[in-house]
Amino acid sequence: MSGSVSLRRGPRLWVLLPAAALMSTATIVLTATDPAMAATPAGTYAYVTNTGSASVSVVDTGTDSVIATVPVGTEPVGIAADPGDARVYVTNSISNTVSVIDTANNTVAATIPVGRQPQAIALTPDGAHAYVTNDGSSTVSIIDTATTSVVATIPVGAGPEGTAVAADNLHAYVTNTAGASVSVIDTATNAVTATIAVGQIPVGIAVSRDSQRVYVANYGSGTVSVIDPAAATVSATIPVGNHPHSLAISPTGARVYVSNSADGTISVIDTASNAVTANIVVGSQPKQIGLTPDGSHAYVANYGSANVMAVNVTTGAITATIAVGTAPLGVAIGTIKPAATTLVAGSATLSLLPLGVAGLNAKLTSNGSPVSGQQIAFTATDGTRLCTAVTAANGRATCNSAPGLLTTVGVLLGGYTATFTATRQYLGSTAHGAIRLL
Repeated sequence: MSGSVSLRRGPRLWVLLPAAALMSTATIVLTATDPAMAATPAGTYAYVTNTGSASVSVVDTGTDSVIATVPVGTEPVGIAADPGDARVYVTNSISNTVSVIDTANNTVAATIPVGRQPQAIALTPDGAHAYVTNDGSSTVSIIDTATTSVVATIPVGAGPEGTAVAADNLHAYVTNTAGASVSVIDTATNAVTATIAVGQIPVGIAVSRDSQRVYVANYGSGTVSVIDPAAATVSATIPVGNHPHSLAISPTGARVYVSNSADGTISVIDTASNAVTANIVVGSQPKQIGLTPDGSHAYVANYGSANVMAVNVTTGAITATIAVGTAPLGVAIGTIKPAATTLVAGSATLSLLPLGVAGLNAKLTSNGSPVSGQQIAFTATDGTRLCTAVTAANGRATCNSAPGLLTTVGVLLGGYTATFTATRQYLGSTAHGAIRLL
């Protein structure tokens, strides 16, 4: 124990979860019928660490509902989503590990030992490495995500909590709560190249999209420090609410959102003027904030309310309140993209008596595997709909048609088109098939 602030708890004298309550938390066991065992549909998800439940809630932002609860290590705190959307990484502060969640089926694919009391985690823009702050070790563990192993350990200041990696991938930044400072790590050499003094008990940290500004939430000072990375100095100090904890930067870089844990609010900072333009009331003890890719909504973990609130950041309206586990703290937003598909059409036969086309067919696959239960439309070259069919277990759809004479002549000469229209889960595809005379 370093005696510094825990990202989960805030100052250790301020609020603590009873150890007995943590120890008595029930273990969640997934069965074959649990939603987490099925393939996760494409879409945008908020992944929430429940520090008191030893789990991660997976929230579908399209429906604002929890679709899965994933058991992880004891007292999960920090969380980060892989830019490639295949994995989510979770720090377990009591287990001294990082859980790696496979987002395709919402199960833990690997567990990585790190330093003592891991807190925040940040991924490089290419997803190749993860930086983990170890509060109890005063170090940062660097994980190679391909091998899921620690490849370097870097000494930093006392009580490291927050971390962020710049979009240009040149530097990682770490808040040192006991040292009222930020350590700057050169990602090429994995060495600390500068230490910048900021406010008291700095916790959350975020880097602008252009890597030109670093924002630090000073929990003990009620301020946000704005760092100029080129000069390695603080260029502005912005008063916000009480006990600011975490930050998120809008996709355009025009706004910074700051959670004020003691006030139950989110301060909105205009980055052009470095001034607070609004305060949005949320739940009890708000912690981390996750922004949707378009920046329209923020998902805020309310540590004291056991819920996550979806906030329309333009209007400040709460659009949903979603119950999750006990003491939610970390939020990461990830998007699972629709899978690419391949459609291959075969040949059908044309009979004159009676006039008709038999055996229009196509096979739908994704990543080489057949896709069942999807509708395929078969059309003539003039756009006339011939018939539709649903793919079977082998991915094949077959149907017959009795078009008019002109259309029949057209398909005999030009063949037919099979079309699979995109769904939430799959990208669309088309194929051309031939017609032969029976």
